[in-house]
Amino acid sequence: MAAADASASYQALVAAAKRGDGTVDWQKLRFAYSESPDFDLFGVKTQALREKMSAAFRAGDFAGAVAQAKLVLDQVYVDIDAHVVCDLGYRKLGDATRAKQHHDIVLGLLRSIRTGDGKTPATAFTVITVGEEYSLLRALGLRPTRQALVQEGGHAYDLLDTVDQNGKPQSFYFLVDRVLAAEQAAIGARSKVGP
Repeated sequence: MAAADASASYQALVAAAKRGDGTVDWQKLRFAYSESPDFDLFGVKTQALREKMSAAFRAGDFAGAVAQAKLVLDQVYVDIDAHVVCDLGYRKLGDATRAKQHHDIVLGLLRSIRTGDGKTPATAFTVITVGEEYSLLRALGLRPTRQALVQEGGHAYDLLDTVDQNGKPQSFYFLVDRVLAAEQAAIGARSKVGP
């Protein structure tokens, strides 16, 4: 998909999501974002905002956390963690309607990553950023202990070993072809600019 088409598709899907359109294809939305010129693979553009969001939430400043999360979402509507902060923040502020809107978005985004059970390369989860891997693991109540890059069948996978709250180990595969392609494109763009 051409960058302009991906950007237009992404903006149209974001508008539908903001309207509460229950038919939004969350994977299509994530993929359109990853193909758009605004794609921020490493989260550099929103890093400071996400740090302020997290600090405000930890301090119990839920209104401030939601405000920062909304600034993140203005730039990256598929940021799962920002939607989680809005969900939890609005709950704490007594706004169940807005909390549910963000909760439903979180579920849609997480389900769109779960393209399989993650137990094998053939059933791997599909991500557009490494951050999505960690967002999904947090949602599943898992803590990563080790990460390895695995090549199989012409595809690249992050293999994450995790433990649950009881210390039970589990391993999950994440298809990272899109992540590696975006990294290569970013490296290529930087090398054309020069030092």
